[in-house]
Amino acid sequence: MNLWKASCTIARKDLRIYFRDRTGMLLGFALPLVLVGAFGFVMKFAMGKEGGLEKSTLWVADLDGSPKSREFVEALRGASTVRVQPKPGEKAPSAEELRKKVEDGEAHHALLVEAGFGESIGGGRLPRLRMFRDPGREMESQMISVGLLQAFFSTAGGKSAPILTARALQLMGLPEEWHDRILAIATGFSSGVEGLFTDAEKEGRLGDGDGGPDFQSVMADFVPVERVDLKPPGRPKNLSYMLAHVVSGTGVMMLMFGLVACASLLIREREQKTLDRIRLAAAPADSLLLGKILFAGICGALQLVLLFAFGSLVFDVSALRDPATLIVVSLATLLAINAFGMLIATWAGTQKQAEGVSTLIILVMSALGGAWFPVQLFDLPLPAQIVTKCTLTHWAVSAYQGMFWYGKGWTDPTMLGKLGVLLAFALVAGLAARALYRRRYVGV
Repeated sequence: MNLWKASCTIARKDLRIYFRDRTGMLLGFALPLVLVGAFGFVMKFAMGKEGGLEKSTLWVADLDGSPKSREFVEALRGASTVRVQPKPGEKAPSAEELRKKVEDGEAHHALLVEAGFGESIGGGRLPRLRMFRDPGREMESQMISVGLLQAFFSTAGGKSAPILTARALQLMGLPEEWHDRILAIATGFSSGVEGLFTDAEKEGRLGDGDGGPDFQSVMADFVPVERVDLKPPGRPKNLSYMLAHVVSGTGVMMLMFGLVACASLLIREREQKTLDRIRLAAAPADSLLLGKILFAGICGALQLVLLFAFGSLVFDVSALRDPATLIVVSLATLLAINAFGMLIATWAGTQKQAEGVSTLIILVMSALGGAWFPVQLFDLPLPAQIVTKCTLTHWAVSAYQGMFWYGKGWTDPTMLGKLGVLLAFALVAGLAARALYRRRYVGV
């Protein structure tokens, strides 16, 4: 037999074996399609209509209720960098409800349009605005500042330039009681500056060549807002929101891969007839399953210890700031992911099926559940929100983020809810895995 004929014979044999495992074969072809679909679904909402970043969510409560304040809120809804909540027609939250939203991590910025806003705008004075914010969300703060400036220009109209010029002079140190004098000077100054830009535009001598000055880029912080920072006292100064999320999300995703690999050893035990030897030793049939659960749990615990030790030493995540919460959250996560791994292992008929199914599910759950980047920042439609909350990764990552970033203990009501979902998943998946094990391995 020559080389080519022998090679073709071996290839035909491998193809027959490959296509004989129909489930594994379909997974091999379906995995790229599903992953592309999941990534595209997430990125559709992660990026804006023009291909830029998605808008930043800002909760707003209009405590003034005047025509000008309503106009300001509507202008915020039309701003290019802000997505206003609640949506039109929904019940407006109170000031205390907004404060609690930021404290609980349900919102990162919440704006109060204080009483007297419309009267201040009409009188050419600085309006009263108050902002509850998480000071660690710098990117969102910048986007919201631009949106506030856009809305303020739209609402104040021709009075915006003098008001903001007066604001700048006060920021430079002039006393607030000189407001009327400052405003009078600012009005004349603004008129003169506008005249200069008009003359320069007519003569074609504007420096940026875009037809006008970009006031928004140089005056992003001029809108007068009283900022109230709500930050957990134990949060490390060098810890950023995205870094805390990366540690949480990557830890959960890699733990899933690790525990599924450990659980898949159960398939090898079946191929090696380990269960028959256990029966000969008069050991309980469930001991093989329980042994694999204990083995995977110990490996997962060691993996988490190494991950959080590395995160604390290198990135100042401070995982040991609340040891009790870390243990409880990690235990709930380990139980849920371990049960998931055992469910895959007891369902799969071959090692190839287990690898294909687990890879598919883990990557899709990681993308949709927020293990790679915080999907809760995006304006997902209701069906997408339901899908996100049906993933194991969503609750595990949210629990770790609640501990690392928001400084919540495991007894906090929001944390108890996340832990409850993880434990419920562990119970349901664990019972299903045991039923499959007894049917496929024990024959009961």
